[in-house]
Amino acid sequence: MLMNGGGLTVVAALGISALTWGALSLFSGAGNPKGPSDRSAARPPRAIALDTLSAGQTLAELMAKNGLDPAQIHEIGQVVREYKLPRTFRPGMVVRLAGAPGATPDRLRIQMDDDSYLRLTATDSGWVARKEVVPVVVDTLRLAGRIQSSLWLAELSGEVEKLGEGEFKEFVYHLADVYAWKLDFTRDIRSGDAFRVAIEREVRPNGSVRARRFLAIELRNRGRVLSAIPYTRENGRLEYFDTEGKPLRGAFLRYPVPYRVTSGYTNRRYHPVLKRYRPHQGIDYGAPRGTPVQATASGTVTRAGAAGSFGRLVEIRHVGGIRTRYAHLNAIARGVRVGAVVGQGQVIGRVGASGLATGSHLHYEFLQNGRHRNPLAVQLPSVPALEAAHMPEFRALRDASLALIAAVPMPGETAGDPALAAASDER
Repeated sequence: MLMNGGGLTVVAALGISALTWGALSLFSGAGNPKGPSDRSAARPPRAIALDTLSAGQTLAELMAKNGLDPAQIHEIGQVVREYKLPRTFRPGMVVRLAGAPGATPDRLRIQMDDDSYLRLTATDSGWVARKEVVPVVVDTLRLAGRIQSSLWLAELSGEVEKLGEGEFKEFVYHLADVYAWKLDFTRDIRSGDAFRVAIEREVRPNGSVRARRFLAIELRNRGRVLSAIPYTRENGRLEYFDTEGKPLRGAFLRYPVPYRVTSGYTNRRYHPVLKRYRPHQGIDYGAPRGTPVQATASGTVTRAGAAGSFGRLVEIRHVGGIRTRYAHLNAIARGVRVGAVVGQGQVIGRVGASGLATGSHLHYEFLQNGRHRNPLAVQLPSVPALEAAHMPEFRALRDASLALIAAVPMPGETAGDPALAAASDER
């Protein structure tokens, strides 16, 4: 940025072209028709600059660079502090400065985060600030996909042109969370499976997405169609239900880490360290070292620490005489100790290779009334269905939600196919 006597004369940009003072001088009337209706002729010209906080630079240094004196910088810092500590601004934060040509800037707009900015104006009584929220546009996105080798590589159809870069990846993670109690996305998804969804988004002016939520989902897996309709219970918790009002969420997650099974449940497995056959009464997941491990259900910690060949282990007691164990951990999460209460999905540790292990993995066990059970085959407890009093409201929401995706064909589906209709919501 070029300075003249400490005043602002030329617009700076973020490494790209921006408005120059030559462009801004159009407001002075040069090249424009003059007359009583030309309001720009009476408006003083303004110089506008954009500057970006660089690595190692403070907000005070950025303002000094743009012509503000120490007293102004101190006052602005005190005003900004009421909304955010100046030292917490990160490199890349954008500041817009405006003022009369050759004068000190008298208006600032500071980017607080992706969703808000702070407007500061110099007045006779000092600098005043007003926080403003970045406006968003709410839209509905309808997508469908046919799965080839994996959900990540699905062949998409529908309103694909609305997708932002990397946005579909976020949808996949969310889909996996919604169906976590019904499907293991690393094992149960097959080539030829398909899905269709309706998603409500809040889109910022720059095209990025502030928030998104599923309005309706249909997932065809092995000939059955699993529907997911979001509905908020009386306690304020948003949950997903099938078309009959039965919750998709179970009392237990099907798996504690989203990675493939490397060793299954069996009564006779050759142990790679002990070099002999012995029962393997759990499931091994080949997850990288440091992967977060989630408690598959809420409960009370009964063991947390070294446990012989299991290495670092966490054991949790749940209702119904059920216990789960998580072994070979690299580390146990802070606060996870005997007697602590943990919630479903809470991170209780990190994957490692402690104890008798040849490589990084998680060993997961499920015990019921003291007996080992196969975590992938046992019938897991479910949570209560919607109460009858809420069903009329839910049915109306369900019908409206499913109507949103009706116009997007399910890939591979034949209109009116009775076999698919009969398979809908099969569990």
